[in-house]
Amino acid sequence: MKNQVFGELIFDTGWKAKTVLVLFDKTVDIMVKAKAYYEKDGITSDQEKAFADWDSNKEQKVSIIEKLLNDYCKSNAPEQFIPRTLLFDRNGEYALLLDDKCDQDEGIAICLVPNERVVLQGDYL
Repeated sequence: MKNQVFGELIFDTGWKAKTVLVLFDKTVDIMVKAKAYYEKDGITSDQEKAFADWDSNKEQKVSIIEKLLNDYCKSNAPEQFIPRTLLFDRNGEYALLLDDKCDQDEGIAICLVPNERVVLQGDYL
């Protein structure tokens, strides 16, 4: 499907597209995902607004991600976490999901909207 805001997407347990993210001066491939239970659900206007917010303010959002990750890691290196998915909820909230190299069963979510914070993925999802 071609969306006017997200661009080209495929449906696979949500609407997905690949993109790149530059975090701590490293370029990584991530998935952009707009939550949807069924293909017929499409993408909500809240998801489109949230993605437009991300796209328009990407540098500022990346700075927030880096700061939150550094604050969260404290003694651990931020390299412990691998960015995987920028997830847009149906209501427009969004977060960056990261895998934890030290805990394969649990990663973290860096919430960007509505509140900027770091939580365990299990708590976010």
